[in-house]
Amino acid sequence: MQLDWITDPHLDCLNGAEALVAFLDKLHKRGSDGLVITGDIGTSKNIYDLLGLLSGSYQRPIYFVLGNHDYYGDWMGVTKEKVRAVCKAVPEGILNWATESGVLQLSEDTVLLGHDGIYDGLCGRGHGTDLSLHDFQMKTGILDLAEALQFGTRHLFEKLLELAKLSAAMVETSIHEATRNPIKKVLIITHVPPFHEVSYFRGRPSDERSAPYYVNWTMGDMLRRVTARYPHVQFEVYAGHTHGKRHYKAEENLDVYVGSARYAKAPQFQTPIEV
Repeated sequence: MQLDWITDPHLDCLNGAEALVAFLDKLHKRGSDGLVITGDIGTSKNIYDLLGLLSGSYQRPIYFVLGNHDYYGDWMGVTKEKVRAVCKAVPEGILNWATESGVLQLSEDTVLLGHDGIYDGLCGRGHGTDLSLHDFQMKTGILDLAEALQFGTRHLFEKLLELAKLSAAMVETSIHEATRNPIKKVLIITHVPPFHEVSYFRGRPSDERSAPYYVNWTMGDMLRRVTARYPHVQFEVYAGHTHGKRHYKAEENLDVYVGSARYAKAPQFQTPIEV
């Protein structure tokens, strides 16, 4: 079994409808058994339509998480309702939102699980960074984060850590559930890299200013701790967000892969995931 993998396709940024149609046609002709998308598909305004187009073109299982851009322009709760709605509207088993679909059996000895995740602000300068993101803009960013920032930077970072802890806890619960059965491999999909070693900003390793927004340290800390309990299981994490292709062997049984992407360009198919 082979899974295609793309990350940060930003389909709403492609150069016109023709570019989108061309990509969907290319996707339709792929010979893979499934598709993994590690976030930043579009924005809240068009996420329903874009997921519908992807499912209609590919017509095979799609396993995905949302990225920060997918929440742009609305409250996170509103975006989630749109995603739930489109997952229900397409044939069963086609759109699998890992954040809410739990543990998915891919083969006799391999499962897939995951969570959108978010950067937690713990790396680098933390709340002392002078770098800001479009994510925090009122009206066009993620409204939950924009609102939090109105009460000060510390309040924003408390919100980020709260969301990151939730993502890590949900993934940990799913790992424990998955390992109740005799499996050999766990594929974990998320958006933000869980380790600084694979976190890049504009082509360079994330520095003190950018690292707070390009690492989910909380997720990485949990992964090191939990995967150590299951040395007989191989864990592979797939992420995006940074647009830079990287691989990091965090532990003997824990590999982390981050995919590449370019704004306004056709989504790049990463090295296929073998199941």
